[in-house]
Amino acid sequence: MLEGTIERQGFLDTIQLLSMSRKTGRLEIKGNSEGNLFFAEGQLLDCIIGALSGDEAFIELFILVSGSFKFFEEKVSVNRRINKSLTDLLMEASKYATLWDEAKTEIPYEDAALVLVPVDPRSTKMFTFDSLAWAIVSLVNGKRSFAEIARLLQHPKTKIAITVSKLKKEGIIAIEDAESALLRSVFRKTTRLLHQLMQSRVKPKVRERIFTDLNKWTFTKGFDIRILENDGVINNISYDMPIEEKRLSYRQTLEKIYEAAIAGVNRTELQDYMADLYERMDDKERTIIKESGLKKYFDSGSKGKRAAEDYWENTSGTVGFPR
Repeated sequence: MLEGTIERQGFLDTIQLLSMSRKTGRLEIKGNSEGNLFFAEGQLLDCIIGALSGDEAFIELFILVSGSFKFFEEKVSVNRRINKSLTDLLMEASKYATLWDEAKTEIPYEDAALVLVPVDPRSTKMFTFDSLAWAIVSLVNGKRSFAEIARLLQHPKTKIAITVSKLKKEGIIAIEDAESALLRSVFRKTTRLLHQLMQSRVKPKVRERIFTDLNKWTFTKGFDIRILENDGVINNISYDMPIEEKRLSYRQTLEKIYEAAIAGVNRTELQDYMADLYERMDDKERTIIKESGLKKYFDSGSKGKRAAEDYWENTSGTVGFPR
């Protein structure tokens, strides 16, 4: 079996190797972005990443790929949804990868809330929007990130980020400050893990009661945060909430969700999952965790973390994003 670690250049090399070798089968990618590519006698038939497929999915996977890969030689029965030649597709993907790398300098934090900048009515500056830019602007509310807007529009997040970076350069959109964005990032990654564990370990009726009680509690506290069965934890805290209030709301909500997860996961095992997640975060996120009084949730409960490691290896448990 062909397998190994993979980054953008390695992805390019692997695709070309499978094409030149006239392989038939499925290339599975895991890591920061997960997807599958399907080949028949070296011809790339389709690519699927989340809700995306075809050319669009291939470009997204090419840009974000980071992790591991395995190629399974097996019969492939999928409809062809890759419309461009491999050469043209790789050229287009490389172009968008360059734009994405540039966009990250304008919007370095995936979880940063976006806000519209007030326009001076006396200004004579003209703005030209395409349909995608208009759609993005219509969804900017001071609470949503570009990744959330991408999900709502069912567009690749890299494509949305590229347009958002242009709007930021034009002075139309501003982004949340770094500390608030990092708090959102830690909260998203942590609650995503806890939500996934509850979905896999807690019985549906118990889970429904837990989610209902959590949502009632956040409502009474005035925290604009909800937990839903299919969508996970929805964070609608506004970008302009004072930072101390943000820390309080995230800390208290995380405590409630953490305690709820114990309904289905042994406490010591849960601590190991959290400790493993902590190791996968970057230095800035770990600093925010310590400064915000959240470190106690990430301390390991035992010396062995095999269960946590198995989780990341064998499920769609990725909570990171490319940097």
